[in-house]
Amino acid sequence: MIDFHTHLGHGGRTLDDVRRHIDAHGGGLSVLLPIEPGPTSALGDDDGWSTRRALEAHEACPGETIPFANVDPMSPDALEQLRSLHETGVAKGFGEQKNRLPVDHPRCLEIYRLCGEVGWPVLIHMDYTGVFGSNFPALEGVVRSLPETTFIGHAMAWWTNISADAVTDPRSPGFADYPAGPVKPVGLTDRLLGEYPNLYCDLSARSGYHGLHRDPEFARGFLRRHRARLLWGTDCPCVDGRGNLRDGGARPCLAGLMLPLLRDLCESDDHFDDITHDNGARLLGLAT
Repeated sequence: MIDFHTHLGHGGRTLDDVRRHIDAHGGGLSVLLPIEPGPTSALGDDDGWSTRRALEAHEACPGETIPFANVDPMSPDALEQLRSLHETGVAKGFGEQKNRLPVDHPRCLEIYRLCGEVGWPVLIHMDYTGVFGSNFPALEGVVRSLPETTFIGHAMAWWTNISADAVTDPRSPGFADYPAGPVKPVGLTDRLLGEYPNLYCDLSARSGYHGLHRDPEFARGFLRRHRARLLWGTDCPCVDGRGNLRDGGARPCLAGLMLPLLRDLCESDDHFDDITHDNGARLLGLAT
């Protein structure tokens, strides 16, 4: 399998924790997504999730990890940093982009354009209450205007908009980061995946799990329609694939929740394999 969404530093996670996590569910590759510190970064000045750490982890364990690269778009030398990282030939994509900027900010567009030129997919976190990757409706214009760049949608705004009746104003009494109940067709996310071949979907985190779990009938059709562009990932903070956290607490492991759900919703073993491995392998130029 390929877990397309993991972080070093998430809940204090180490490389060994990331490896134990995927091994508990059958083994495979873990995509390491850094979030670089900077003026608009979700992590502020915390470098515990940095590109440097992801690259060092890959050097230590190249057969089980795939590092991405990240910069804060507002860093003065952001593009120069990315060009330098690309020249090493080690990083395979850009993200997780989790910044206090709208998805169509001019500095973000510069990064997306460069990633398209060098063949890197871009994984973007989009939400409402955290103001990371805001202005979700602008995503369509971004994806349409940069057809050479592959985008991967992730997080609460992405999954809220699988439903056409999504409540997107956090001030509204009906708003929820993880809405429940039947999905009303056709939501913006569903439509965009159907219309733009350079757009992929990250199934990770509570947002991905709740997005599929809330309406199984819709989810079966969603997985069938977009079979070739769905990427399994976890974004899980647990250290062992069993829900145990580094601070001694516990919560349900997101792999433990999502994998049985996918087994139930997918039409066949081949369908399951596409989502949990083959789509990611094709996107990153690996063997399927």
